[in-house]
Amino acid sequence: MASSFLRAAISNNAFWCDAVCKALGSPGEFTSTIWFHRRGTPPFYPDVVTLMEADGEQTEAIATLVNSEGRVWAIKDSYAALDLEPLGFRLLFEAEWIGMRTPVSVPSPISWQRMESAADLARWEMEWRKANGPVAQRIFSEPLLHDPEIAFLLAFEHGKPIGGGILNRAAGVVGLSNLFAEGRHGETIRRGLIAQAAELYPREPLAGYEHGDDLDEALRAGFELLGPLRVWLKEA
Repeated sequence: MASSFLRAAISNNAFWCDAVCKALGSPGEFTSTIWFHRRGTPPFYPDVVTLMEADGEQTEAIATLVNSEGRVWAIKDSYAALDLEPLGFRLLFEAEWIGMRTPVSVPSPISWQRMESAADLARWEMEWRKANGPVAQRIFSEPLLHDPEIAFLLAFEHGKPIGGGILNRAAGVVGLSNLFAEGRHGETIRRGLIAQAAELYPREPLAGYEHGDDLDEALRAGFELLGPLRVWLKEA
């Protein structure tokens, strides 16, 4: 049975996906078992996030959505429990939910700035794009800055941006996402974001998901494994 920490991490992620879409003027919808978006989400964001362990209702709801519109669909299978191949999906990647129950603020060798204006956010996204490649459209819009539970953070070394990330508080945890770092600064940025979370949202657990080398890095920084997830993709 899934832990309450895992459920909170999954709910937080769904709320974050919805916040990004809502800020662009097109929020998604929640049911008791899934979050979904009928018209398509920004790049890197799923169209469906499962909120509960797999059951027939979830698969049926996904099938109905996919059949309603012939476009690309991405599904975040939050419990790594669905078989979506019969619906025409392929497995895009597997990852692990991670959590940290008591983030601690420690001195950082770099400085941090919270984005507060539209110009700040444009700069943050420009730096983020350098790490993620060209994207055809803006993903993060100014209304996100007006939510005190969301923080866009940029790190500087000698006055030069070297990385950053996003924190969002929802469902009783703080989600850490969209971490990016220049070159050798990966662990420094991750540990710095942990410290920022401890300062901005004291005594709140931290959660997210990672895979590959980023997962190894997160575990070294003190995160624990909460459970597996999968992301599925269906081409148009």
